[in-house]
Amino acid sequence: MARGVRNKPTLATTNRTATGPRTVPLTDPRGHRLRFPIDIGGAHVHSRDANSVIFIPHCRFWTHSKENDDADASWREDAETSDCFKTSYAYNMIGEEHPRIVPGVTGVIGQDAWTGLPILQKPLYSNLWHFLGNYDSQLFTPQEGFAPPTRRLKLEFRPLAYQWSLQLLSALSLIHSRGIAYGEIIEESCWITAGSLSIALTGFSVSDFHDPSTGLNLPGHFFSGIEFSPQNLPLKRAVRYLTRKTDMFMFGRLVYELMTSYLPGNGIGRDWGETERLMAEQDWMPDLEDDFMGKIVHKCWNFEYEDVEELQSEVQAFVEAQGWSIRGDELEGFDAHSIQHELEANFVPEKEEQASISYSLWELFRRFKFSIEKPHSCVTSSPCPPYASLF
Repeated sequence: MARGVRNKPTLATTNRTATGPRTVPLTDPRGHRLRFPIDIGGAHVHSRDANSVIFIPHCRFWTHSKENDDADASWREDAETSDCFKTSYAYNMIGEEHPRIVPGVTGVIGQDAWTGLPILQKPLYSNLWHFLGNYDSQLFTPQEGFAPPTRRLKLEFRPLAYQWSLQLLSALSLIHSRGIAYGEIIEESCWITAGSLSIALTGFSVSDFHDPSTGLNLPGHFFSGIEFSPQNLPLKRAVRYLTRKTDMFMFGRLVYELMTSYLPGNGIGRDWGETERLMAEQDWMPDLEDDFMGKIVHKCWNFEYEDVEELQSEVQAFVEAQGWSIRGDELEGFDAHSIQHELEANFVPEKEEQASISYSLWELFRRFKFSIEKPHSCVTSSPCPPYASLF
């Protein structure tokens, strides 16, 4: 990907169109109104109104003054703010709606008139991280004779992982065609729709792209702190900047998590830093059986696919070999409602206050890079994400 001079988005990219006193609240006056708190990188996702959310950089909450909406407000110069504005910039570069990219409320991305911060359609459920946390014990089961960690996605839920894989690759195909490397495909940026259980990407705050119409380079970076990352590969293979091939590496990492419930290197008793060391010294990667897309995952991690279309074709062939027909990026005959009902049958919500504490602790551990061995849970006895059903 062309790089050249690396710039932050200028204030001209913020799409600020209003001056004077604010007449529309920045966030929903009636409170959070999301099923779960959502953070993506340096941005909080807040309810804007009944149908939309707004991405707000953490740094804006450090200042409390009526000048916060001014064009020269100090928070605008923070790197987290630039990342939020990049989301708007990326949507404008993509230039069209796609069912696997979270849309704006009217089909195109909106902006708050006073700040220029991006406004998107409110998720009808939440994100993948909360889904996996809610239904972990129902989705996964230990399997004898499998590579450690031995938990695997149950047979009846594998079609869901197949369809999500197809849908994410459909999004990446369009994103790459616009010259954008998406970046880290993590659970928080994969939003799920209740009912259809379809998945869509959002964010773009850490994506890497060059706008040929302006010559502006908007740099991306690895931000999650997850040890199993392209930047931790042996020196001859390590990748420091986001590319289309690192997107495919990240896709493989997410598929591994969907199939095992763990990030690569977790769940096998390692201390923090051990996976990073083994990657750098031994080019380590975990085993995964072919029945769980292991061959495809390893090819992603070895950068063997030339482009996302080649990866798409191989995933489609794998899914068809499991007996499914594919229409677009969906499985024909896939019954999302049956899966939802099966998950709900044994769903037991936790007390709200316990779940809220668990969520805060989990976020604290993630931010400071502690190793969590139990998948999708934290150090308390309560399940980690706040629980809420799909209905």
